Amino acid sequence: MIAALWLALGETARVRWDAAPTRAGVGEPIVVGLVVEHPAGARASLPQGWLEGELSWALAAPERLDAASTPEATRWRVELASLEAGERALPQAPVVVELRDGAKAELEQVPSTIVFAAELLEGEDAPRTPRDFRPVEPENAGWSWPWIAAGGALLVAAGALAGWLLRGRRRETELPPSAAARIAALGARNLDDAQVVRELHYDLTALVREELDRRDGVTRRALTDEEWLASAEARLPAEAAQELNELFRSAVALKYGGAKATAWAVRDNLARAQRALDAASNLPRSAA
Repeated sequence: MIAALWLALGETARVRWDAAPTRAGVGEPIVVGLVVEHPAGARASLPQGWLEGELSWALAAPERLDAASTPEATRWRVELASLEAGERALPQAPVVVELRDGAKAELEQVPSTIVFAAELLEGEDAPRTPRDFRPVEPENAGWSWPWIAAGGALLVAAGALAGWLLRGRRRETELPPSAAARIAALGARNLDDAQVVRELHYDLTALVREELDRRDGVTRRALTDEEWLASAEARLPAEAAQELNELFRSAVALKYGGAKATAWAVRDNLARAQRALDAASNLPRSAA
């Protein structure tokens, strides 16, 4: 039916993936272009929920119509994450094209493959500098007991003085840790544990929401992430809004889609959160 339809018009149409990356990690969101070439004036559409039956793929963010679309080609920007490793063909997209006379046809697409690494991406297995180890030092000569006793007395006195100073400081108002310190603490967790990474992204998005709500002088705890982002974007600088969009899209796949991320991908999200907060550092307080 499809072939007869196009031969009757003397024109052709096809669907293809414009895949920029050739390698990615399992669970790592990638952005690819879905391109539909069709006769001028025809209209291409992609059904809502088209990926729901693909259990080995996750849609990290809703597909968006690309501004680069033309009368002869419709383009979508799609953010996907593979939940399986190996060389994989990108999923079939059931694109429907409607011609000027109302005739419709579902098109088959040109296959395109990407290699998904199981655990580590290229370069992640490079040797790293050992941490928390000090070089072996020469053994010190033993001290006589009078010196040891004197040293012990000094330590006791120093401890008493330190305790007195600390008690005095506790009386002062202690400031809560900064957002940057809290983000750094999240980065110190075990980023190789998938469950830890999932919980980390719950904490990270909650931290960002709490910090920006505090700066804005409003409370939006009852909103979903999507609703909160739509509410906050109107008052955020463009740079901060862009960083938050990328962060929350990645977090959705990890929190709800069962996606996995490498330690490097997690650190990218932590850095993205910090950049968003930095870009919104001068956010004016809401009149509310």
